[in-house]
Amino acid sequence: MIELFRTCPNFLRFWLSQATSQIGDRIHSLALIWLVYKWSNSALAVGMILIATSLPGILISPLAGILCDRFSRRKIMIIADLVRSAVVAWVAWQSYTNALDYNGLICATVVIAMAAAFFNPAALALIPNLVERGALTRANAASQLVAGLSAVIGPLFGSALIATIGVPMAFGINSISFIVSALLIFLVHEQPMAQTSTKPSFLGEMRAGREALRQAPLITALLVPIMVINFFFAAIPVVLPVLAEGIFQAGATGLGILMSCFGGGMFIGSLLLSMARQQKERTVTLIGFSLMGCCFPLIALSQWLPLTGLGLLGVGIGLSIVNITLITIFQKLLDDSSRGKIMALVTGLALSLQPIAYGVMGIATEILKPAGALLAGGAVILLVTFYLASLKLLKEV
Repeated sequence: MIELFRTCPNFLRFWLSQATSQIGDRIHSLALIWLVYKWSNSALAVGMILIATSLPGILISPLAGILCDRFSRRKIMIIADLVRSAVVAWVAWQSYTNALDYNGLICATVVIAMAAAFFNPAALALIPNLVERGALTRANAASQLVAGLSAVIGPLFGSALIATIGVPMAFGINSISFIVSALLIFLVHEQPMAQTSTKPSFLGEMRAGREALRQAPLITALLVPIMVINFFFAAIPVVLPVLAEGIFQAGATGLGILMSCFGGGMFIGSLLLSMARQQKERTVTLIGFSLMGCCFPLIALSQWLPLTGLGLLGVGIGLSIVNITLITIFQKLLDDSSRGKIMALVTGLALSLQPIAYGVMGIATEILKPAGALLAGGAVILLVTFYLASLKLLKEV
């Protein structure tokens, strides 16, 4: 990875921006989930706030993807960071003055999610322009390494902040992190995008995106399994505060530990792939899915916080491996002129069931308890793994 940073200084700046903003994001997520759970003492309420973090982005992802192929991806990322910084600063101030309520938090979360819907496809589409094709897997692994590292540091730091200073400071630090991220992205030199003599309409570009997606049968074949996985994976963030407070009586510190275990797994998975020169993408993907499916029951049946943390570590490793390999496969199959819109369309479709899943998993957790929701999720993930193992198109990768 050090060699990648040395040969690609633009990617290093991009990577540092991700590290800064994602640590702030994890602190924000911990504060958000903890605040809502303390207000309501309900997994369903946590599920509803998580819907607000995902649904807006899904709805506007097609538009966001088109804009990412029409305009500077770097500028889109900077604007998205500045918008998120301003909104999170407002949340911090409202929380500090005790004026923040559930409705205000929902509205702010929706705006933050909309900004992220522009930022994320722009970032995914930009990475292949910052590194050589042969280094793409390592670059994606390095980016996911940031997610894993931030998922370890963020919750631990966030839980310490909540315990010592309070929720407003946690939100305030996230606001500052977005400003630092925007400054680092400003220093990235973006390659000029290929220009065409005439630009099609937005509807024309959406139709072109769908057509390009149809011409990539492997991506289409993977969409439904990914949607199913994301649906049942929604049980994890919904049940974590219930496990931390309701089962283990560990409060915000316990929640921070469990979230950090999950992040530690993401870090380990990303680190392993960032050091691998070559790998069989189909094999690695199946290993990742299998590991997640086996660790869900471990979390469900555990009555000991360290064992639950170990299960979350395994889930994090599996998720990181799956994310990196699938993103790399998609990026290699798509050309630069349509990468933004296709990545946004794929992301939107893959996450389309997630808002419903948060609500369903919130209800399932209330009725079946965390163990029942997690056992169901693990069983479905293993069934999807068997399906992917038989998928002929994936065997050809």
